[in-house]
Amino acid sequence: MPAPSRLSEIDVTRGIVMVLMALDHTRDFLGDHSVDALDLANTSVPLFFARWLTHLCAPTFVLLAGISVHLARAKERPLSLADLAFRGLWLVLLEQTFLRCLGWYFNFDYRFMNAGILWGTGWAMVLLAGVLALQLPSFFVGVIGLALMAGHSFLAGTVASSWWGTLILRSDELLPAPGWHFYVSYPILPWFGVMAFGYGLGGLVQKHSHFDGSLRQALLWCGLSMAILFVLVRLPNLLDPDPWSIQSRPGFTILSFINPEKYPPSFPFLLMTLGPMICFLALASFVPRIVQHILIVLGRVPLFFYLAHIVLIHLIAVLLAFLRFGHVEWLYHGPGIFWSETLPGHPPGYGLGLGWVAAIWLLVVALLWPLCQAYGRFKQTHSSWWLKYL
Repeated sequence: MPAPSRLSEIDVTRGIVMVLMALDHTRDFLGDHSVDALDLANTSVPLFFARWLTHLCAPTFVLLAGISVHLARAKERPLSLADLAFRGLWLVLLEQTFLRCLGWYFNFDYRFMNAGILWGTGWAMVLLAGVLALQLPSFFVGVIGLALMAGHSFLAGTVASSWWGTLILRSDELLPAPGWHFYVSYPILPWFGVMAFGYGLGGLVQKHSHFDGSLRQALLWCGLSMAILFVLVRLPNLLDPDPWSIQSRPGFTILSFINPEKYPPSFPFLLMTLGPMICFLALASFVPRIVQHILIVLGRVPLFFYLAHIVLIHLIAVLLAFLRFGHVEWLYHGPGIFWSETLPGHPPGYGLGLGWVAAIWLLVVALLWPLCQAYGRFKQTHSSWWLKYL
């Protein structure tokens, strides 16, 4: 069966991911780093959920990439495996060049590097291209993905001390040479598992020309089953290195329960995040039309938004810091935000409260929305080869 025309529900879901992601990165650059948002001994409920909500972003983004690959492979002019692998390598290169130097760091000092979401997504695409070359049924690819989501922590124990084990399985720092640092935030294999699971889910989506009742019901059952499985796995503290515990402050036991390990993503973490977002995908057509329109604009150009919002947030942080302190070297020197909970070298009193962070976050989204709309229209009316890579 040929792939359905572009599904607005996928763009709406990807759009909400972009919006939430911008909140996390606004807090990274402009927030008060004196308190770790997930430290239950010191955080507040609003601060905790400002961080927790953004946990939904990376798993959903990678899952939707897997679904989209399946739909693109089923088109009349299908996405080739070579192009899929090239797109993955392009994401890896883009993160370690433009995004590293002109986005996160504002410097060309390569002594500090980070393997982030584009690294994990890009290499997952390369691996997916290799797996698809075996011509396995999409359902089987999805089962492989689910198995990796659940079992990658067991594999990590078998390669505990190797550098390549860190690259593919663990979130840890590598020291390739004295004074040179490479932190792996998004190891390859668990995120490949999410993408492969998404590819399998894409087989279900591809059977329908639109989000009809049967597809919506199937996705709801899938999402609810994952959410229930999260509770069943989390209650006895299985498959997660960060167990929950009873807390002294009222309600904080719930926060502990919904605070599994993200780096690397434990199976409970993936169940907790993907379950609700698959349900959101199923129900995205019920979002108010005006909200759908806003989110679709962002969801159709996710890479453009991702690159632009990091640069914009960093520029705003530099401007506000200079106006307040008269110097901003901590925002363009050294390791940035990846080797410490704080921005190393920042002066006392740096960092805004959550209310100001939220206001700037909304400003960032408002400023980028017309740019995304203009770029989306440009892509629709032009056929240059490079447009499919941005």
